[in-house]
Amino acid sequence: MRIQSFLALIIFSGVLGSVANATPLGRLEHADLTSINSQPAICLPRRAEAPIAVGWVILAESFAEKGGVWSLKLKKGATPLVLKPGDCFTYGVAPEAYEFMKHGANERPLRLEVNKAYSFRLHSALQSTDVYTVAFCVGEGRAGQFEFYKRSPSSSREQAGMPCKASESNSAPE
Repeated sequence: MRIQSFLALIIFSGVLGSVANATPLGRLEHADLTSINSQPAICLPRRAEAPIAVGWVILAESFAEKGGVWSLKLKKGATPLVLKPGDCFTYGVAPEAYEFMKHGANERPLRLEVNKAYSFRLHSALQSTDVYTVAFCVGEGRAGQFEFYKRSPSSSREQAGMPCKASESNSAPE
């Protein structure tokens, strides 16, 4: 399967997943979300059972045709970053052991925008089907800074595909 098709499948499935699932094919867990230096950061829950060696990371617009994508992968032969429960990986930060993944024809560089939905995913370097994911909306806070609102993992498929109206009444900011 080509990498672009695989990325599209991963992005699409991450937005629609509503519960943590363990299957013979891997594990899908919900991550936490926070803001670090005014950027969204995906975090392993403090209750996570084990650390994760990060193989690749994707932040993408949810349900956007030719949507924006930011993605990193572990360089060949490099030692992966290991996140422990409670640790985070921040959008826009590329640790030395990682390189940017090339965007396909249907993708463009990511630009965060207010009232848009995004999916953030961490994939294991050791078991690429083990994934942490979080969906969120972007809101505008004081002084034009972005605020990030985690979308409920129990949202229905119809709700997950709806545009965001990022506000405290929809969900608590992270």
